[in-house]
Amino acid sequence: MQKRCLPAVLLALLLAGCAGSGAAPAASSPPPSAEGRQVLMTAGDVEVVITLNGSRAAADFARMLPLELNLIERNGFAKGMTLPRALDTSEETTRSYQVGDFGYWAAGPDLAIFYDDTYEQTVVPVIPMGHAESGAEQMRDAAGTVTLELLPETQQTPEESEETP
Repeated sequence: MQKRCLPAVLLALLLAGCAGSGAAPAASSPPPSAEGRQVLMTAGDVEVVITLNGSRAAADFARMLPLELNLIERNGFAKGMTLPRALDTSEETTRSYQVGDFGYWAAGPDLAIFYDDTYEQTVVPVIPMGHAESGAEQMRDAAGTVTLELLPETQQTPEESEETP
């Protein structure tokens, strides 16, 4: 009778060991911060460099890159882009914005880059994900598709290159 129990016990131990040896799902731990990482947004001949902040949404977004998305006009002050999936939404939202701000609207799930300060605030709450120091105004006339790609950490933006002797 012991011989019949031994295979059952070994099988139970083997299954228990396999169940406990798997790695935790990626969603259970936050992604590494993307703070300071730069994204190149290209729409036709318009190029805008966006510096990401330390939000979880920005880190989640950075892991999705590169992307090619359709531009959507948003009331004459922003360009929107619908993502293929939702981002992390555990951050505070705001309706405040400045020209150059880059944010995420979870209900879309849409990204937005603000190119004009026509309004006092946005209609929908947005999670701030970064900022473009210059060039966002050029997005006003951009149409069609936009390419978003993470720049290598060692690559300097054109503005930084001009300051280096």
